[in-house]
Amino acid sequence: MTTPPAPNPASLVIQFHGYVLIRLPTDPDPPDEPRGVSGYTFAFAGEPDLDRVLYLQPPASIPLRSYSPPVGVTVFAANKVAGHDVQPVTALLGATADLLGQPRFENRNWTLTLPGFEPIYPFDLRIGTGSIAIERTSPFDPANPDQPLWQVPEALLLSHGARGMEYEPETVGRATGIWDSLGIATQRLAQLEADLEGETDPVRQSNLRGRIAELAYATQPKNAHDRRTFARYFVERFAFPMLGSTPTVTGTPAQLLGTLSTAPGVPWMVSYWLGGWDPDTLTAFFEGSLQIPYASS
Repeated sequence: MTTPPAPNPASLVIQFHGYVLIRLPTDPDPPDEPRGVSGYTFAFAGEPDLDRVLYLQPPASIPLRSYSPPVGVTVFAANKVAGHDVQPVTALLGATADLLGQPRFENRNWTLTLPGFEPIYPFDLRIGTGSIAIERTSPFDPANPDQPLWQVPEALLLSHGARGMEYEPETVGRATGIWDSLGIATQRLAQLEADLEGETDPVRQSNLRGRIAELAYATQPKNAHDRRTFARYFVERFAFPMLGSTPTVTGTPAQLLGTLSTAPGVPWMVSYWLGGWDPDTLTAFFEGSLQIPYASS
C-alpha cells in the first residue's frame, strides 16, 4: 500500500499597500547630500534635510508637501491558504505595515550595486493592529547579522535587492489611478503657481518657487522624457526569504486561525514592488505580501 503524500502546510498570506515617503537625493548627488544640488530632488525652504529613509507610515516630524497622497501602508487582505482552501483572517484587515530602523535604498552612487538593483537596508518588517504584532528582521547573512553594510558580499546584497527598474505604466496606473504623469505635473504646476499668488510668508514663497521651477522644467515639450515625470512609470521589484533568528508573533491562534511558525530556520517569504515615484511630493506607491507558514500540528 502506498503512503499518500503529506498535505502542503498552510500559510498566512498578508497583502499590504499604500503610499510611502522617500526624501532622497538623486544622481549625480552623493547619497549623503542633505539639500540636493545636482540631481532632481531637493529639500526646499522650511524643510528638514534629505535623509533617504523609506517611511511606510507618516513621520510625525516631517510634514508632507501640499498635494501629496496620504502616506501609510496598510493590510488590505489576509488569508490562511492551504492549496485551494482559502480562509480570511479578518483580524489583520487594516493593520499597519512598517519598516523599522530607518531603512534606506543602498546603492551609494553605483558603489554597492548598480542603480535598480539596490537592497533596502535594514529590512525589519512589522505588521500590527492593537492586539496583533508580527515582526521579523531580514539580515543579509543570518549567521553574521551585524556585519557592516560595506563588508557584505555583492551576491548577498543582490539577493535582497531589486531586479532592475522596469517600465510598467499598467502596474502603476492600476494601483494609483495615474496614467498620465506629464498631465499630473502640468496640473500640479498650475496649482502651485496659484498658491504662490496668495502666499505672503517668505519661507513658503521660497518653497513654492523651488517646486515650481522643477515642474516648469519637466513640463517643457523638449523634456517629454525628463526623470521628473517619466520616472513615475517605472517599478522596482523585490522578493527574498526573511531569516532573522528571532521572529515574533503576538496574537491568539483564534485571531490568526492557527499558530504561526517562529522557528529560527523557517523562512518567511516577502515580495513587494515600489513605483509611481513623484519627485515633487517625494512619494511612491508600495505594494507587497508576506507569507508565513503555520506551525505543524
